Amino acid sequence: MNQVFLGEFIHSFDSQRRIIIPSEWRGSKNRKNSFYLLPGRHKTIQMIPSSSFSEILSKIKKVSFADAEASLALARLGRMAQACECDKQGRIQISNNLYNYAELENNAVLVGAINVIQIWSEKNWSKSGGTDEEVLDVIQKINERPENIADILKGKI
Repeated sequence: MNQVFLGEFIHSFDSQRRIIIPSEWRGSKNRKNSFYLLPGRHKTIQMIPSSSFSEILSKIKKVSFADAEASLALARLGRMAQACECDKQGRIQISNNLYNYAELENNAVLVGAINVIQIWSEKNWSKSGGTDEEVLDVIQKINERPENIADILKGKI
């Protein structure tokens, strides 16, 4: 079953760049909470559950290492990517590369983006713009034209 991530949380980093993941996003204590962290658009970190990442990985493995452009893109992505697992306190540690890329400081905004978690700096999240009304417009368009959901989310419709 795919997990759904909803809500917004502000948490602070400790001295080792660890941050608590909200308990409702971690699931049961018996379940291993492993994720992959990737650089995202708008200077965010995309936190992808391992189960979802395995689907992406199966597609990536089909890319030929002889494809020069794809090979370079995979190297850039792999350089920044990080596998992580929540510790007993529900924390993950962010690598220096990702921490600096996302312009993180003392606090971060963790945003449930339905199928992934986005980690934003407070500064960049406040600049991200948009209104609640725009969200309702997107939901209405999805209901009216579900076959075009990707274009709707991109703002093309």
